[in-house]
Amino acid sequence: MCLFVKGGDADEIMVGASRSIHRRFMALRRKFWRVDMARPRLHDVQGTPLLVLPNVFDGVLTRTGVFLVETLKDLDLQNARVLDLGCGSGIGAVFAAQRGARVIASDVNPAAARNTQINALLAHHESRIETRSGDLFETVRGEWFDLILFNPPYYRGAPRNAADAAWRSPDAFERFLRELPAQLAPRGRARIVLSTDGAAETMLTQASHLDRVIVRQRDFKNEILTVYDLFPQS
Repeated sequence: MCLFVKGGDADEIMVGASRSIHRRFMALRRKFWRVDMARPRLHDVQGTPLLVLPNVFDGVLTRTGVFLVETLKDLDLQNARVLDLGCGSGIGAVFAAQRGARVIASDVNPAAARNTQINALLAHHESRIETRSGDLFETVRGEWFDLILFNPPYYRGAPRNAADAAWRSPDAFERFLRELPAQLAPRGRARIVLSTDGAAETMLTQASHLDRVIVRQRDFKNEILTVYDLFPQS
């Protein structure tokens, strides 16, 4: 028996099969990442040293952090107030400080806050970066920011520990979207990075109180990464 598939349908089937293969490959890689993440790692990101301590989210290894901060070159951040939310190793904080911002970096994982302090020192931006530890906006209530950076947990579920909270949460992204307008200065924005490999992209479509603009998008075969700017609706 011969099976004929129309050209467009065949292309969709091939793309779907390719994504499935790449997802399985990346899932296998993540098993090895757990071994890597149990020891310190030193990266070079555009000439900037970035140390990642054990059990701290690595935005270089996962590429999402690098993908996000590469977009900062388009922004004038001189003396801007920036919040690096869920800062991990502090890649967002360091690159925002390099562009002249005054940064608060916060993470629910205390090890991440300590890691960010170290990277602020390595980059000689300790005077521009303040670190705090707490859940989402709880450490910055009553403060307003020109820019909020966020690389949210992409998977639903209860985190096994503080380090796992970078990967999964039952409601962190929904709470972020709901509480975001109260933390933005006039004409402020949030800049976030999302992956199709997770539930966060679907959650964003439900945020009818926010306008969104695509800043950057790239297909990595196993996932599509998209950087969005979010603004409260006027």
